[in-house]
Amino acid sequence: MRKIVSQPRFGENVSVLEMPLVESVPGEDAARLRETLETKQFQWIIVTSPEAAKVFTKAWVEAGKPEGLNIGTVGGGTTRALPKQEEMKWARLFTPTKALGEVLAEELPLNLDDGDSKDSRNSNREVLYPCSKKAAKTIQNGLSSRGFTVTRLNTYSTEQVTDIPKDVLEKAVEANVVTFGSPSAVKAWKSLTLDMLEERGGKHPTYACIGQTSANACEDCELPDVWHPENPGMEGWAEVVKLCLEQDESEKWRGIL
Repeated sequence: MRKIVSQPRFGENVSVLEMPLVESVPGEDAARLRETLETKQFQWIIVTSPEAAKVFTKAWVEAGKPEGLNIGTVGGGTTRALPKQEEMKWARLFTPTKALGEVLAEELPLNLDDGDSKDSRNSNREVLYPCSKKAAKTIQNGLSSRGFTVTRLNTYSTEQVTDIPKDVLEKAVEANVVTFGSPSAVKAWKSLTLDMLEERGGKHPTYACIGQTSANACEDCELPDVWHPENPGMEGWAEVVKLCLEQDESEKWRGIL
């Protein structure tokens, strides 16, 4: 986000404070991912976040870099976090028309037909879904309802960072715009800043989310003035941040772009 906001279209007076709110820790199924990649074939492997891509890539390398996998990602940001096709040599890469888990579950091809009947991946309907322990069941339930057999592995979890200095938090709550890239970050923000925001008379920054899921988390946490793009992703997120920065104080509390 710092790189995007530094572009000329955002103006010259925008400063960025980067404040990681969550950190990744291994999940209970982390050790199983490598073995699963080594011993079993799946029609699809689903990767739904840059962090999930990072964890998957590590296990894929440890498993000997198996080739010819069919990979489904939720969007461009996740795809870019995977190794390039030249290195990974995947057979197929699928992304849905909208970067949402529920849309991926609706649109993932059920049958693969490329004339290679010898490849068992073309006839089975097994899906490997390595993900965060905190991920909702939207994808696995949606795929199961369509006839897929889903193996979910909780390979990591995101936990709240607890050692942020007070002076950094004070700068953060004074920002004009705060951006969120995940529901976990939203929840961590509320936990870390609630008292400070109350001391400021309940005056909040404008919140710009990468997509609807994070915006829904803001609503659950009762955060006001929340914006998000219709289509999740970095470009839409950046445009929402730009609009929030340009927003006049009288325009606050108007809701969603």
